[in-house]
Amino acid sequence: MTTSLLSDPTPQAISAQPPRLLDQVAQTARQRGASEPTTAQLVDWVRAYVLFHNKRHPRELNRAAVTRFLQHVVRTEKRPLPALESARSALELLYGTVLGVDLGELPRPRPPRLLDQMSQVLRVRHYSPRTEACYLHWVRQFILFHGKRHPRDLGAAEVEQILTHLAVHGRVSASTQNQALNALVFLYQQVLEIDLGRFDAVRARRPKRLPVVLAPDEVAAVLAHVDGGEGVFRLMARRLSIGLRPG
Repeated sequence: MTTSLLSDPTPQAISAQPPRLLDQVAQTARQRGASEPTTAQLVDWVRAYVLFHNKRHPRELNRAAVTRFLQHVVRTEKRPLPALESARSALELLYGTVLGVDLGELPRPRPPRLLDQMSQVLRVRHYSPRTEACYLHWVRQFILFHGKRHPRDLGAAEVEQILTHLAVHGRVSASTQNQALNALVFLYQQVLEIDLGRFDAVRARRPKRLPVVLAPDEVAAVLAHVDGGEGVFRLMARRLSIGLRPG
């Protein structure tokens, strides 16, 4: 007598049958410290994987089958990146721990949307969430600036145009312009794998930095121009200047 991977066995068969695959997944997840919501999510992904392959046992499937399922996940889920990572975790648990089958590192198929692809690469390379948000913002602005054209249809000249626009018309700081530049270089080099080559753009001006502390002769010059001679105002200024003098 055989038992389905997904349906509960009959009461008569419970004592004779080993735990169902999904029960094994749940038990293993709990043993590894997963919360009940996380355990339920892992079980759901394993169930989806089995159903995707017409209820075939995962032992009969291989790495190519895993890849096809994960490609399906990134194409169909509304939030492809969290879904992909959750599905990968479930299949790593299934194969690596429950079944003891080594499939190597499971693939990370690229989502169809460009910004999702960029998020994926940034996370795999362990960029901070703040940097990810900043880079996505500038890539989005780049696309909008050029009439929603795909960056593959653009190049160095269009990158120059937006950087010059930011400096001349946007009047952004040099650091802000550098953020935009870094985001676009990352997009082309790491996501699209396109070499932009050399390009020039009008650079934003760096602000002049004023000295934080006055030199002793500068302090003396200021005190010499304080009104009131040896009166109360000059005395107050001299007391304030004590912390500015060396020693």
